[in-house]
Order: sequence, then structure tokens, then C-alpha cells
Amino acid sequence: MADWKLEGLLLTRMADIRYICGFSGSSATVLLLRRRGYFLTDSRYREQSAEEVKGLEVLIYREGPGEGLRKILDANGKIGLGFDPEAVSYAEVLSLRGQLKGKARLVPFKGSLASLRARKDAGELEKIRRCIEIAEQSFREVVAGLGSDTTEMELAFELDMEARKRGADDRAFDTIVASGPRGALVHAQPSTRKLRGATVVDWGVNHGGYNSDTSRTLALGRTPTVLRKAHQIVLEAQERALERIKPGARAGEVDAAARETVERAGFGLNFGHGLGHGVGLEVHERPHVSGGSHETLEEGMVFTVEPGIYIPGEGGVRVEDMVLVKKQGPELLTTLPRGMDPSDY
Repeated sequence: MADWKLEGLLLTRMADIRYICGFSGSSATVLLLRRRGYFLTDSRYREQSAEEVKGLEVLIYREGPGEGLRKILDANGKIGLGFDPEAVSYAEVLSLRGQLKGKARLVPFKGSLASLRARKDAGELEKIRRCIEIAEQSFREVVAGLGSDTTEMELAFELDMEARKRGADDRAFDTIVASGPRGALVHAQPSTRKLRGATVVDWGVNHGGYNSDTSRTLALGRTPTVLRKAHQIVLEAQERALERIKPGARAGEVDAAARETVERAGFGLNFGHGLGHGVGLEVHERPHVSGGSHETLEEGMVFTVEPGIYIPGEGGVRVEDMVLVKKQGPELLTTLPRGMDPSDY
């Protein structure tokens, strides 16, 4: 706030709000002033906010957050109030400017709490490790029960349900299962296709507000030689990336280490997405580990390393693990084997 010469910050992204005060509901606004902070929500969350919100004064509004903000700002004069333009729509900004006319000057800024949230503390890491534990146990259980008639949809459903049985609050995102030629679809929706050939499974667990994200590629029956070769290249690319991860390294250089390995093998055009992304209260957050990223890795950051090769008409392979940046280098948080043989799991 001092750097931006602002007297206050307006937070509307639910992940930021949970990070600040612990609220796990789905509708709220937080106003942070230099010396005080306020949590604003409607009557639906009266009891929940009283139980969860820490460190902020709770205000319940009837007609919307603008009503509560006006009451707070009445006593403060016109102030510079920063907001995250990635979290507030243009229509919401226009509405707030009208409601707070004469009381606040709304200033868009980038970053919000993203830089703070990128570095995980011990409590956050404990929750992330628990997510990964649930996700891995569920995967092992489901893979052990696969049959010759199992479909993509059935695998996805069983994986989601198994995670729930083991304590997950929810899945982190829509589970991806893509078998055979459909594996070339990076974000394929599970279909009624039976599992045949190289099968990409990308799943995650939400627990305690935090998330996990892992991918494995299984060889179920006859698998084209080119995809088995691609899988070995992806594993090598992941290893090259891991060698570059340490505090002070550039995220773009980590991406480049993996991408160069894939390109040397002749599959550069078949690896089109970034190498990875931060995971925490959101499945995709800082740091952004891609070719265009100039972010510097810091101790405590958690992100995915997920090289992939996708060949139209044949299928695809992806191996995705979560890593923690430590002083001495990366710690691999995921522990599952990375081979294609289902019996490995």
C-alpha cells in the first residue's frame, strides 16, 4: 500500500480473502486500511464468518458490499483504494465508483496478494502434502481395480469418489482421462471410450482449501512405439527441469531446460503448453513456469513440472509432479512412480 501510495486495498478474490482471514465461504469483500481491516458479507454467512474470520472486524450488509464500504469510508475522507483488475469486472468497478463517489478513488494494480501466496508456510505445506497423499492413495486404489471394459468416464468417477472417501473436500478441477488418440487432447473431457493404449490421467484433490495436481500416463494394452518413446523423452525433460530449480533461478529458464530436451528429440511442435504453474489455494497461481515468464523462483514456492508430448492421430503423454523450492534445490512432493505400466502402482 505504501509503494502504491494507497490508503486501502479492496480484496474480492476468494482465495485472497481465505489467505488473509480464514473465511471459506463463497461471497465476501475485504477492506484493508493502514491500521484496520474489515470483512464484509451478507446475512447468509453471519454464523460462518463469526466462527472463521480472524483479525478483521466483521460487517454484515443487506444491499451489497457498496453499502458497507460507504459506512466505513464515511469517517476516513476520500482515500486511494486499490483493487485487483483481474478479480473485479469492469461493470463492478463502474458500480463501485458510483457508490463510493466522493469517498474513494479506485486504483487498479497488479499482484494483489499473489506474491505473498506464492511462498507457502509450514501450515500451508502440511495441507498441500495431505492433498497429495489423498490423491495418490486414490489413484493406486483405482488403477488396481481397472478392468478391460473400464471407460474414461468410469475411471474419472471412481477416482473422484475414492478421493472423497479418503477425506477430500472436493476435486481440485474436472478430472481429465484421455485414452488412445484422445490423449492428444490436452484438456480432454472423459468420454465413454474404453481405456486402450496410452491413457493420460490428470487429477487433483481439494482439502482444507488447498489443492494438488498430478498427471500420469498409463499403457493399457497395445501402445504405439512412438508414444512409449515420447514418454521416455518427457521423463528426461522433467529431470532436466528439476536440475534447474533453486532459489534465484528464472522460471523461464526451467521451462527452457525441459523444452530443449523435447525439441532435440524432434517433438518440439508437440509440446505447446507451459511447463508448470503454482498450486495452492488456487490450482493455477504464481509462479507461472513458462517460456515467457520472468519470475524468479523463491524458497517456499510450490508448482507443477508437467512436460507433455501430443501427437494428433496417435495420442499423448504427460507426466506431472509437484515440487517445493528449498534452499538446496527442489523437493519432489509427489511420490507416485512415473512409469507407464499399471502394475507399478
